[in-house]
Amino acid sequence: MQGSITLNELGILIIFILFAVAGGYAIVTLRNMNGFIKKANALIQRNTDHFNRIIPNIDEISENTARISEEFKKSIGEAGDAIRTISQETTDTVSTINDTAQYLANYALIIGEIVKTIVNLFSSNEKEEDSS
Repeated sequence: MQGSITLNELGILIIFILFAVAGGYAIVTLRNMNGFIKKANALIQRNTDHFNRIIPNIDEISENTARISEEFKKSIGEAGDAIRTISQETTDTVSTINDTAQYLANYALIIGEIVKTIVNLFSSNEKEEDSS
């Protein structure tokens, strides 16, 4: 016995298989979604009393959140200003210390030159007295 399959029948078979696979996928997806919806519903049922307490206060909660955000933003701005001021004062202090150290070093050099000149003056006077 010999049979033949036409291209039309082969096309119908392929389409049937594709629909069967797509249908199976749709069934699995719908089943998963149904389980998710059941879990979400159970979660909502468990927390209904919390929702009932929160919902009337949403306006107040949002106002408080906005106020706290503004205060936090203001505090951060003030902290930034304080940090900038401290940074500037620290820079000024370090600059002053560097200038003072430079002045002290210059004074030490000048005093050293004066002492050296005085020592040379006395030593040259002693040499002149020894020579006479």
